[in-house]
Amino acid sequence: MRVGTRFLRKGCNMATYEGRSNWVGFFLVLPALLVLLILYVYPLILSIYSSFVHNGVVGLANYGKAFDLYGKDIFYTLFVTVVTVAFVFGVSIGVASYLRFKEWKFLDYMYRLPLFIPFLIVGHAMRVFLARHGLLNMIISKLTGIQNLPGLATDWVGLMLAFAWVLSPFAILIVLGAFKAIDDSYIEAALNLGSSKIKVVWDILIPLARPSIIVAFVLTFIRTISSLTIPLMVGPPKPTMLPVDMMFRINYYNDWGVANALGVVSYLIVIGFAMYYLRFMMVERGGLKH
Repeated sequence: MRVGTRFLRKGCNMATYEGRSNWVGFFLVLPALLVLLILYVYPLILSIYSSFVHNGVVGLANYGKAFDLYGKDIFYTLFVTVVTVAFVFGVSIGVASYLRFKEWKFLDYMYRLPLFIPFLIVGHAMRVFLARHGLLNMIISKLTGIQNLPGLATDWVGLMLAFAWVLSPFAILIVLGAFKAIDDSYIEAALNLGSSKIKVVWDILIPLARPSIIVAFVLTFIRTISSLTIPLMVGPPKPTMLPVDMMFRINYYNDWGVANALGVVSYLIVIGFAMYYLRFMMVERGGLKH
């Protein structure tokens, strides 16, 4: 009986301790949770609600106006974002693969340089570099003798290159870290059996680093689709990215309804991408079964 009583008391004490620990943990995260609720969740709910209100009437008028005025911009934003993610994928896999097999300090330092440059400076620099009479066209004209080349600063290609230049370092850091975390024995075994380095990258490094690669490109997707500064300075005046349209509706028309409707469209695009990522991660960890 005494032994049973001791175990019972010990169990009660453990339960009390765990309960107190849970409350302590809750109070520790409470300030951050309040900040999140006040600065993000509440404005998000308010903006979603405002997107359905037009002249005091709840309906879809703002969405109809948004798609009527900016339907092409929605598809343009998706197009530029997807192309940017694909380009960043190629660059990051190529650079990370090279640095996984061979050390090159110059490249290791240079690819990190855009990490420390603000988006405003990137936009201005790329606008000058890609202009009709900019440095890029001057170099190409000197090498090829071709004159009067079109500028890329006012083209979607220039916008994609600006995004890729500033966002690639983030992706390279994540992918390279994942590649270096893979045991050398896998790579050495494949090379000893006659596999090429390209095949090693495709068949070993990329599959084993797939979760980290997905994280890198989710971040690239979100940062591209939500960027305002670079599309304001690089790319065509029409069509343009959704954040520019939202700023235009607010600053020039004080039209928060349409701006919020465009914001909700952006949320839905990002949420769709995020749901794919979460489902992928759950499958990777065994949470979902096909």
